Amino acid sequence: MTLEDVSKELESLENDKIYYENRLEALSSLIYPGSSDFSREIVDGGKRVDKISKYVELETSQQLKAHLKYIESKIKDLTDWKDREIERLAKYGEYVRLIVFLREKEFIRDSSGKVRHLTWEEIGRKAYCSDRTARNWYKLGTEERKKSV
Repeated sequence: MTLEDVSKELESLENDKIYYENRLEALSSLIYPGSSDFSREIVDGGKRVDKISKYVELETSQQLKAHLKYIESKIKDLTDWKDREIERLAKYGEYVRLIVFLREKEFIRDSSGKVRHLTWEEIGRKAYCSDRTARNWYKLGTEERKKSV
C-alpha cells in the first residue's frame, strides 16, 4: 500500500462518513419528536404510533451508529499508518519521494475550512529539512519524473 493509495482510501472514507451521518440524522428526525409548538392547543386526541416501525427505525439507527464508528476507527488507523510511513520515509532518506508526495497529494484544512496544499515550510517540518531544500528536492523529483515518461 502506497501513500497515494492511503490518501485515496481516506478521501473515500470521509465521503462515506458524511453519507452515513446524513442518513443517521434523517432517521433521527423520524424517530425523535419535533420541537413543541405551544402557540395552539390540540384537543382532539393524539396520534397513533406504529411501534414496530419505530423499533425497526431504532434498530437501523443503531446499525448506522456502529457503521459510523467502524468508519471513524478505519480513518484513524489509516491516518496513523500514513503518519508512520511519512516518518519512515524521512528516516531512511527517501526524501525526494516523500516531498513530491507531500507537495502533490497531501492536503490540509485551514482555519477557514478550506482544503489547501501544504506550504513549503510545513513540508520542510514534516520532512525534517528546510523549505529551500524541500523545493530543490521537489524540483529534482519532478525532473526525474519527466525523464522517465
